Amino acid sequence: MSDSRAIVFTDTIKRTDADLVLQPGANLYTGVKPFTERYGDPTSLEADLLVVASSIFACDLAFKRGQRENITRDIAVTIPVVNLQAFERVKPTLEYLLYVLSHDSWTFTFDRAKGAPEDARDWPTVEGKTLLFSGGLDSLAGAVDLLDDLGPQRVQLASHITANPVTKSSQDKLTEYLTKQYKRAPPRIVIRTGGRNFKSLKFPSDSDREDTQRTRSFMFLTIAALAARRSGHSKLVMIAENGQMAIHLPLSAARIGAFSTHTAHPEFVFKVSEFFTQLLGYPITIENPYLYRTKAEVVEKLVSAHTSAVPLSVSCWRGSRQSFNHCGQCIPCLIRRVALEHHGLTLAEYERDLLAEDVASLPPMDDGKRNLAELGEFAYALTGQSDGELMFNYPDLINEHIDSNAAVAMYRRFALEATNVFGKYPKVACFLGLQPTASTTRSKPRKVGKKK
Repeated sequence: MSDSRAIVFTDTIKRTDADLVLQPGANLYTGVKPFTERYGDPTSLEADLLVVASSIFACDLAFKRGQRENITRDIAVTIPVVNLQAFERVKPTLEYLLYVLSHDSWTFTFDRAKGAPEDARDWPTVEGKTLLFSGGLDSLAGAVDLLDDLGPQRVQLASHITANPVTKSSQDKLTEYLTKQYKRAPPRIVIRTGGRNFKSLKFPSDSDREDTQRTRSFMFLTIAALAARRSGHSKLVMIAENGQMAIHLPLSAARIGAFSTHTAHPEFVFKVSEFFTQLLGYPITIENPYLYRTKAEVVEKLVSAHTSAVPLSVSCWRGSRQSFNHCGQCIPCLIRRVALEHHGLTLAEYERDLLAEDVASLPPMDDGKRNLAELGEFAYALTGQSDGELMFNYPDLINEHIDSNAAVAMYRRFALEATNVFGKYPKVACFLGLQPTASTTRSKPRKVGKKK
């Protein structure tokens, strides 16, 4: 376990050269400016929370994980806040939910900052919902479902961006599409957070940063929770994430524990709802309507009714590092491809067309080959084992926040979707030991999407 310490700018704390020093408005983007432009001056509690969340996200980026047994990190953060008592009350919840989220050990020290704590007030109550809008397929599906049900006047989008131009472009293009489709732009707040070099205050370069970004969902939810409280949107924030990636069972032993991400895990969603409700003094209920749906089931409406919007979305975290928006070989890319091709939609959007390759002849350490093999073996396990065996082999399913029967059924449906799609590619079917299936569910597969 690696030890790391960060100090949000204060003159009262002794620091060493090894400490990461973060100064809001200098080498730390907190999002206060766009929040003010959208809602007016933040209360001291809102400003505190934006500093805390952006500091967590910056630390997650700055402190690179080790290898193997050193993948977990011990991160200590000292932050001055105006609303000291409020943050002291929720500190245990915050430390635990971040452990669930990132599998790191977080320790917070809150110091008193100058200013007056937030006064009690009556926040508005308006029918509507706030959605985390990331630019991915699932969040697009969530936006379409909400807009169809409630209309654009009762849907608010909350977006988080970094220096990644692909993510920002995807969010902007999809917002333009929704505005044209529904004849009105849904209200949207866009906040950028993260660290940077600023004069003598340094921040790690891109090559030295951690790229998993597991705490980004906490930053995202902070934006949405504050936006929901300001807008009075039925006291509800909605996160849209297919059940495969939300529950996120490890595909292999190599991905167990700290090697598996829980960015939308039901336990994290429950704990973070509890955290925001207690801290903000306002009931915040976070729901995931897609928890027991496969990605193919989530995107079904998009493929049939919003086909032109699908290639505008981005599912790959490597999008800014290549000539196409999707690498084609990571697990999110493969799951996206299964979901779309299950409905007969083929997109020419991948840097690497892995399913067209002779996968068996690739070297053992090839990332694409390894990911495809693990996904195929996972699908085989889901179809070849009884419910009891699955519960025993995947203890993550036994959780008070998960309906294990519904989760197993969802994963079994995904296994059938994956094997049917992989079976359409003869060399992939041979590599995975699958029975070849029909080439496609459409007579002429549609190929859309262009190189950037």
